[in-house]
Amino acid sequence: MDRKNPAWNKRTYHLVQMLTLVRPPLAAAFAAVLLSFKQTPSVLRQESPFVLILCAILLILVELSDLLDGILARRAGVVSEWGATLDPYADSISRITVYWALAYRGFAMALVPLIMACRDVTVAYSRVILARSGRSVSAKRSGKIKAEVQSVGSVLILLGPFYWAYTGKWTIHTLSWIVIVVTAASVVEYVAAAISASKAARKEVK
Repeated sequence: MDRKNPAWNKRTYHLVQMLTLVRPPLAAAFAAVLLSFKQTPSVLRQESPFVLILCAILLILVELSDLLDGILARRAGVVSEWGATLDPYADSISRITVYWALAYRGFAMALVPLIMACRDVTVAYSRVILARSGRSVSAKRSGKIKAEVQSVGSVLILLGPFYWAYTGKWTIHTLSWIVIVVTAASVVEYVAAAISASKAARKEVK
């Protein structure tokens, strides 16, 4: 593959954007399937286990798109600030949708999607400050760790009905709190960077 070929780069760039933008619809499909069945999680596993399996497949597709768009963008050399902005937006919408559906159906604590939403709003404002200061808005290390924990956590939480008989439902609160703590902690790096950028901007004005 010739990375210097403009036509190839353009096609690859659009493919990366498609992989990013497909996440919210996949998450919406996950929520629609999970919410379409009214049984409790335990009864759902007994009567309609295929629903949980289908939801797990949709979750895996969401996370695969998140993994592949980054790898493809870096290897093809089509990384851009637009992509760095669009990617976390798609992540936020898709993961909040997933965790809202899980919480609504009793798989996770309702506090999880709330903390996720508050964190993402705070990070979004931090990114605005960074962008105005000419700083990069790409994901930071803590954000990537948060994404990994949320990704693995969503699958483990969804599959809870398959192992609750052996572990008990304490895993609902344990996994929920792990996601909450990691999500809340990940905001610190972004806020610190925004504060630093603001201070630097004020010094330049003076």
